[in-house]
Amino acid sequence: MKQTSKAGKTTGSFMNYLMGNNSSIPEVGKGATMLHWTDRSAYEVMSVSEDLKTVVVRQYNPKRTDNLGMSESQEYSYLPEDLNPCEETLVWKWGAWRKVSKKIMFTKEYSKTIGPSWFKSEDYQNCYDENGNLKLIEGKTHVVTEYDKVNIIWGTRQAHFRIISMYADLHTCFTIPIRRLYS
Repeated sequence: MKQTSKAGKTTGSFMNYLMGNNSSIPEVGKGATMLHWTDRSAYEVMSVSEDLKTVVVRQYNPKRTDNLGMSESQEYSYLPEDLNPCEETLVWKWGAWRKVSKKIMFTKEYSKTIGPSWFKSEDYQNCYDENGNLKLIEGKTHVVTEYDKVNIIWGTRQAHFRIISMYADLHTCFTIPIRRLYS
């Protein structure tokens, strides 16, 4: 299970590009690191199938332990109480790790019956609940499984947040002057 990363396509960070080309194997309790464009998120491996092709993970909400501010050197604590309660399933499919998600969509048959003013029809509006989410209705909607490619390293927990840290610092710098403009 060799995972490959492409600079400028799957990552915008040279370090994430290097880390993304790996053959690591998932193990329960060993952790994992999801590689994003420039950031990294820490996960805990909860279960692994016998064939090593289906893995259940939970994301950490780590606490920063250093005082370096915006920095390439960031340290976090990864405690069990910091685990997100939601489990995510990853599968090895089509030569890559993919996050499994499910969503409700209109069936092709129902989509063909909707005219040009579809969004105004009462029948269409009844397909949504009070929160604006599509409901599962026989003959009109169905559940679709999606597989979104992810870059992940097994066996290490590592968080690194470039954009969030930068935003937090910018927000601190610019909040007071902007408020003064409107006072």
